[in-house]
Amino acid sequence: ALKAKDFNKAIEWYTQAISMHKDHVYFSNRSAAYLSKNFADSALKDAEECISMKPEWPKGYSRKGAALHKLRKYDKSIDAYKAGLEIDPTNAGLKAGLEAVEAEMAGPTPGAAGDNPLGQYVNN
Repeated sequence: ALKAKDFNKAIEWYTQAISMHKDHVYFSNRSAAYLSKNFADSALKDAEECISMKPEWPKGYSRKGAALHKLRKYDKSIDAYKAGLEIDPTNAGLKAGLEAVEAEMAGPTPGAAGDNPLGQYVNN
């Protein structure tokens, strides 16, 4: 259901799976489904549960970083991505997430708002 982008069904199925057997992967996948539905608070809770269950698994930090990014808690998001990179320094997903947060914090690049000199103000 998650790969098929049926996020409601994915949330339902992972919730049932968690009720039968708590597994860090179920929390991670439900976190992704919640975030896809813009339920960032629920995504964050599941990411934190995933990390508490398996702190050496970098994917949990990626989920946490993404949820915090969506919540616009940029500093905490960066911290989550960096914590994951301490475990797996070559993890492409963690690196990409960190770069995305840092880019958003830096603001739009010159010319990114189009040719309109007021574009940066209109798009914000």
